[in-house]
Amino acid sequence: MLVGIVRECTEAALPVPSIDDIAERLGVANGGTVPELFRRLHDMGVIINKPFQRGRQVCLVETGKWSAAPMSTAPHWRDRPRDVPTPAPVAVKTRRPDIAAEIFTEAARLGKPAVEYLADLVFVGWEIEKSRG
Repeated sequence: MLVGIVRECTEAALPVPSIDDIAERLGVANGGTVPELFRRLHDMGVIINKPFQRGRQVCLVETGKWSAAPMSTAPHWRDRPRDVPTPAPVAVKTRRPDIAAEIFTEAARLGKPAVEYLADLVFVGWEIEKSRG
């Protein structure tokens, strides 16, 4: 059960496993089932779920304990501020065509528009830059 996985993570202050890892542990073939299970537990008041771009942090309400934060705490695309500046894809292609090709390939692999993926990268870079002080 997902609650058991959440309990393990919160008790040991470990990060929540990836969606794929959880799907495998639960024996579900569709990885899309796992986010729905998190949503249901959140809606029932069993957990507090803080999704990030690459992972999540979860609190088990009955104990008040949190899992560890994921390595990247860039906001999930649904929560990212709309005013995050994004370079135009053409500007990236013009400046560094080699890196642009890698970025656009990864965006396609993730099924994201290139401009959205660029916004994610800008936001992550900004968070890293801020953490450096």
